[in-house]
Amino acid sequence: MRNGRNMNVDSAISIAAFIIQSLHGDYLDVEHWFEYYDVLDRAVEKWSKPCKRTLVHEYIQDLYLDSQNYLLDKHFPIGQTNEMQELLDNYNIDYSSIGDVDVSDLTDEDCFTDEVEEYAGELQSFFIDNILDVVVDDVFSILYMDKNFMHEFNRQCSEIILKLKKDDYPNLLREDGVIERISYYPKWFKRGIEYRDKLRCSLCGCDLSSAFTTLVDENFDHIIPLKNGGNNDPSNWQLTCETCNKSKGARSSAFKNIVFPFWQMDDED
Repeated sequence: MRNGRNMNVDSAISIAAFIIQSLHGDYLDVEHWFEYYDVLDRAVEKWSKPCKRTLVHEYIQDLYLDSQNYLLDKHFPIGQTNEMQELLDNYNIDYSSIGDVDVSDLTDEDCFTDEVEEYAGELQSFFIDNILDVVVDDVFSILYMDKNFMHEFNRQCSEIILKLKKDDYPNLLREDGVIERISYYPKWFKRGIEYRDKLRCSLCGCDLSSAFTTLVDENFDHIIPLKNGGNNDPSNWQLTCETCNKSKGARSSAFKNIVFPFWQMDDED
């Protein structure tokens, strides 16, 4: 059973939009993220087999904290303080232990005091320790629904993977630039993909719910194929029917963002 939580949807969408823009080069795409944060060791672990904390989680956290730190270092604490307080309140986290500084009616232009900056720094440390993982996972929940993002993220990762040598990564690669396919598919991993894809083929949209109890590992398909530098991170998988899976080909990166409206606009009833 999934445990639900009261997501701050507005904030999660806002952060997700920033991450999407960053991926497309407005801030920090995958190549520069790897260079700036020395990500490769973390990535190798994520690429080898499905982990609940995906490489996309790592990307979200690094970019979010980098942006937050930049604004705090540049002495713009008010917006970040308001956002952190709002998120802590949303998840009913008591942060009164670090003090009580009301910044709700202030702006960075009319407030520049040591008290506020010190409070913002202490609040950020508390925020990181108590709620950052939840915020990151909420943003991931938004982005995981976006196949365009997942495709582009893993396409950029593939450019790095294709340059790797088997001699350097013998436990990861089947051959130069090609990662070994997993042999074990965890239940949580398969259920997550089925839940996201609504038990429909990601390529043709056919209903797979009648086959729910008979879905096999072959129904779970890499978005970026391993032959093209794909990987085994949960962000690089989709649900496909047998027909589409077999016709797609080992080097095809075909995907679709199939959406089923809540209701048909042309229906009378």
